[in-house]
Amino acid sequence: MNKKLIALALAALPTAVMADVVVYGEIRGGYEYNKTYGSGIDRNNEGKLVGSSQINDWNSRIGFKGGEDLGNGLKAIWQVESGLRIDGENHPNGGGFATRDSFIGLTGDSWGKFRLGKLSNYANSDMEQVDPGWYNPDGKSVAGLGYFTRMDTRVKNAVRYDSPVWEGFSFMALYGTDEQRLRNTTTGSNTNNQTWNIGLSYEHPMGFFAKYNYENWNDAKETVAAANTQSLTSTQSGTTAKTWHRVEAGYMANNIYAVLGYQQVEGYGTDTYYNPALLKGSTALTTALTPAVGESLKTKEAAITLGYTFGALTPYFSYAKGYNASVNGNSVTDTGYDQYVLALNYDLSKRTNVYTSYGHVKWKLDGLDNESSFGLGVVHRF
Repeated sequence: MNKKLIALALAALPTAVMADVVVYGEIRGGYEYNKTYGSGIDRNNEGKLVGSSQINDWNSRIGFKGGEDLGNGLKAIWQVESGLRIDGENHPNGGGFATRDSFIGLTGDSWGKFRLGKLSNYANSDMEQVDPGWYNPDGKSVAGLGYFTRMDTRVKNAVRYDSPVWEGFSFMALYGTDEQRLRNTTTGSNTNNQTWNIGLSYEHPMGFFAKYNYENWNDAKETVAAANTQSLTSTQSGTTAKTWHRVEAGYMANNIYAVLGYQQVEGYGTDTYYNPALLKGSTALTTALTPAVGESLKTKEAAITLGYTFGALTPYFSYAKGYNASVNGNSVTDTGYDQYVLALNYDLSKRTNVYTSYGHVKWKLDGLDNESSFGLGVVHRF
């Protein structure tokens, strides 16, 4: 009898432990036909892009979160969220736990929310309305505005504060540390690549909204110099972007979806703030957009997405334009792009969608192939 009672107690223990833990996630995936520089398919003998059929994950994830009411409006909160790849491919962040937003923090009814851990920048967590679709997130597909949203990411070793909402207005501030502090052997100084991110938001009850994102990477110029003198790897040298601004504004109500976006990124050298997949595709473009140490590279882009909901169906049209990049203030001819995306979302239920889209990118530089992607898949939330 005692053994049975102990067994029952042990069986009940996980339920008690898990009582305050919420398990959630999204499983996303579909068929894609990609003819892109990032698809991973070798080009033919003439150097032209080759299309291929692929089964790709569309940024699936699973998470665990919970909290504890501490009284007087104060609550402890935590979350561990991990990315999945249901197609069997390796996760770009190496897999394992906490590849996505994972944190511990405190929240209060009157003063907002404070968290520390691996946290999204403002554009990643609170914007992207201009890019509402689902597609392969690893650079294989252009069936969404992934070029426009390429800066949206998570910051390691970060702290973030989110304010309460006052009459539709709110703000956030994020700080990411530079824990490596690499030394420049020429100057004798250490890098200080701290990340600073500020987000501002206004949302009107009638459906109008406007959001602004600013991010700064402190002494990114010196990081490039340190990398050159120490022969560091790109991973060690970190990002070479310096400043980034993005605004999004629009209207989402009464079945109407209309969003505008604009962004400007300035940095030193060539890194993810431009487009590494494209740079691999063109020696001419790599040469044109590789400034000398200390020279700046600036890119500007605009985007628009329009949609309208008919019952369970929502068609979308997106257009993004990349203007000519500039090096030290001088425009580099034919370094922009035009992208078009047509998409259709069908709600099978509140938690399950069928989604299809077609995207096309036209690069302005001679010798670059146009890119195209088609996708059809299913998204389920739990």
